[in-house]
Amino acid sequence: MSAPNTTATTRFGTLGEREFVLFMALTSAMSALAIDTIIPAFGAMRTAFDLEPDSTRLSLTITVFFIGTGLGYFIFGPLADSLGRRRVLELSLALYGAGALIAALAPTLEVVYLGRFIWGFAAAGPRILSQAIVRDRYRGQELARVMTLIQIFFYLAPIAGPIVGRGVLEIGSWRWVFAFGTMTAVALAAWALRLPETLPPEHRRPLALHSTVSGLALAMRHPVTGSYALAIAVGFGAFYSFLGSSELILDEIFGRPEWFVPFFVAMGVLMGGVAFTTNRALRRVAAANWALGAGGAFLVLSLVLLGLGIVTDGVPDIWAFLVVYAAANMAHAGMFPTATSLALDPMGALAGTAAAAIGATVSILGALLAAPLDRAVAGSITPVAVGYVVYAGIGLLLQLRGRRSMELAHEQELR
Repeated sequence: MSAPNTTATTRFGTLGEREFVLFMALTSAMSALAIDTIIPAFGAMRTAFDLEPDSTRLSLTITVFFIGTGLGYFIFGPLADSLGRRRVLELSLALYGAGALIAALAPTLEVVYLGRFIWGFAAAGPRILSQAIVRDRYRGQELARVMTLIQIFFYLAPIAGPIVGRGVLEIGSWRWVFAFGTMTAVALAAWALRLPETLPPEHRRPLALHSTVSGLALAMRHPVTGSYALAIAVGFGAFYSFLGSSELILDEIFGRPEWFVPFFVAMGVLMGGVAFTTNRALRRVAAANWALGAGGAFLVLSLVLLGLGIVTDGVPDIWAFLVVYAAANMAHAGMFPTATSLALDPMGALAGTAAAAIGATVSILGALLAAPLDRAVAGSITPVAVGYVVYAGIGLLLQLRGRRSMELAHEQELR
């Protein structure tokens, strides 16, 4: 990995590049870990709170977490652009640890919900700050390469989370699983003391409502940032459907519910592998070209998936389905982190607000687009495949718009 620009390097003091990337990757994974580590504790929690074995009330611990995260994007992004990166990162980690501790010590399920909401609200901070700090240090191709390394942890966290949660349950109660969130926040906050500020005071924005709103609007109206942000969000409509519907597809359509866990684990490893391969490929291939190629592959594989559904009346051979379905989602995994770097690259000191705008757009629009696909699973893969084709096609068009805007901006710079 080539050295970043000299100005950024002097602001990082004793943090070496590999340590910096590892710290950013772990910081970025805090949100995913907060979701996946607690799932193994649900059985013990049902007993502790006298719930029925089939009670779905614990699913609200995930829902309120996501609601909190969605709101947190709009707070921590502008704060990071106004107060500086490190101070806001430490604030969010402190709140993250407090939310986890409230949930761990909760006497009632309602207090667990409150703790999870605070926990989710705070989790938006590390996610946004990791992207903004990386953008402060890197530009262009190097930014794309570092983002792909960080993304490896995003894909591996859903695998590691349940393993960690189950391991903690072996030595303690469900409360210790929640308290693990506090421990990780404290550890990262201590580590963050080695991270110098990356946003100089002269580049900070005033902290005011009109400034925040204008910053969010500016980010999404930017032809490059807005185009790639929407391309990511549309792609996540398919990816969120993959997360939400895979178990139902394997159970209802193929009668293989026991295949879900190994398939999900394998997909996490494969997507992590795609992110690593992307990192290596970006040494030779321009980030915009790689993202466009991955988006094109996503569309082609989605069309293959649709063809498979049509010729088999929606119930293809399970192995043929899994191979094509996995390949399509792996193509999306090749596009996502690179497109994120392309969206952030023009933002400069506005990177915190831009990361917030991108995160909120992906969360909200992606969830809305995934919902009809999830509901369409009824004995056939064809409706899901149709959704994949539509979303992949729209995403590719948005990428082409963003790419053209980048080329026009470059031409203007040369004049």
